[in-house]
Amino acid sequence: MAGWGTQSASSRSAIWDQIPNRLSHLGVTCRRLPWTLDDIKEFVTTTLEAGRGTWVMGVVGAVAEFRAAEGDTTQVVMNGDQMLARTANAALEMTLNDDIRALTFDSHNASSAPRIVLAVKRERGRPLLSHGIKDLGVDARALIQEPRTRLFDLGLGRKEARFCVRVGSGAAHDALRSIQGVRLEHALTEIAATLLAESPTRVVETALGRIEVQGKIPPPGAVSPDGPHSHLLPDYLATHRALPTGMDLPRAYLPGAIFYPPR
Repeated sequence: MAGWGTQSASSRSAIWDQIPNRLSHLGVTCRRLPWTLDDIKEFVTTTLEAGRGTWVMGVVGAVAEFRAAEGDTTQVVMNGDQMLARTANAALEMTLNDDIRALTFDSHNASSAPRIVLAVKRERGRPLLSHGIKDLGVDARALIQEPRTRLFDLGLGRKEARFCVRVGSGAAHDALRSIQGVRLEHALTEIAATLLAESPTRVVETALGRIEVQGKIPPPGAVSPDGPHSHLLPDYLATHRALPTGMDLPRAYLPGAIFYPPR
């Protein structure tokens, strides 16, 4: 807009207030929030420390969810652009810098708090692709220290995220090693039972960071536990969607994480 830099603060605020209605009229659902990097950092740390809402990384059908269970707390450390949060059975890491944008797909006038997507500029890079089960060796970036474990990429083959498990010696390790290179849709029947039995640490990575989740994996049809957990659902993965329906990002960005407000 011509003259934006010379507008008063109240004039610019009035224009921002008009944008959601204009976008709705044009049929545009995604809008960028007028947040600075400091605003983004404050939002992330505040929601985590207050235990308000859920942060999710992954793609439709393969996600990790970070939120403190009732009665638990979350410790958050901000060191420059690096944010690290820990709660019982989980850890969350984000790199928050000038490559990050805060977007929403919900109406500015919605009665409930909006979902926030932290999107990452594509040129920053993306998780390494693997189109089959792959032994990645010792996890040098582990947030939750586990000696004598190895990280296995389950091979989603998706540019937006990868889903891994960190296992020690045992049946799950042996099963994963035996089917390296096999695509997940074909391998899942071979490894599902042992993964359920051992419930290894799940590690989901995006261009923004990673979530690590421990704890028992519930069997199919069971209710997910309160607090941190993960989902690996082949039927939803088959949609090949990065984000839920109605939440399509501009091509310039990759999804980093979604914040869901409390229900």
